Amino acid sequence: MKTAIKSYTPAVLAMLMFIPVSQASATDVTAGSQLIVKTSVAEVIGVREIESGKLEQGIRKSKAALAKTSNVSLRKPLLDNLCVAHLAINDMEQANQYCQAAVNTGKASAISYNNRAVMHYVLGNFEASLEDLDAASSQRRFQNLVAANLKIVKQQNIQGKEYGLVSEEGSSLIAITDR
Repeated sequence: MKTAIKSYTPAVLAMLMFIPVSQASATDVTAGSQLIVKTSVAEVIGVREIESGKLEQGIRKSKAALAKTSNVSLRKPLLDNLCVAHLAINDMEQANQYCQAAVNTGKASAISYNNRAVMHYVLGNFEASLEDLDAASSQRRFQNLVAANLKIVKQQNIQGKEYGLVSEEGSSLIAITDR
């Protein structure tokens, strides 16, 4: 399912792909020029809705579940999923809040760093994106996903320095969900 979302992005079209929990870490990610975000590995409230493109419903359910728990290990996957969902609807303020919270839970994972790296990339902050992808690489999980994003961000960082990328109105993020 493809969902086009109006946004302001770097001149290079940023594309997001959700990798659902059923594909876990064994997935060979070869997304070409698409940046990849990942929902939680844990099966938590709202993740199925987010992966199936019912983003508002998934956000509502995930927020309700988040409000009911103080356990870090239960909050972390909900924060990852809310980060992904808000990126998909281009609510960058909320995406930033949830992506940061997922990384700062004390149980940061490759998924959390990867998703925050994509957020930084979409906002045009290539250096922060590279830092997060390096942190994700050190986690030794989801290496295909992280390597694919790292390749894109490094390439765009080099081109941006050479050609001076600017933001361009009218670009779109494409959220591709697949189960």
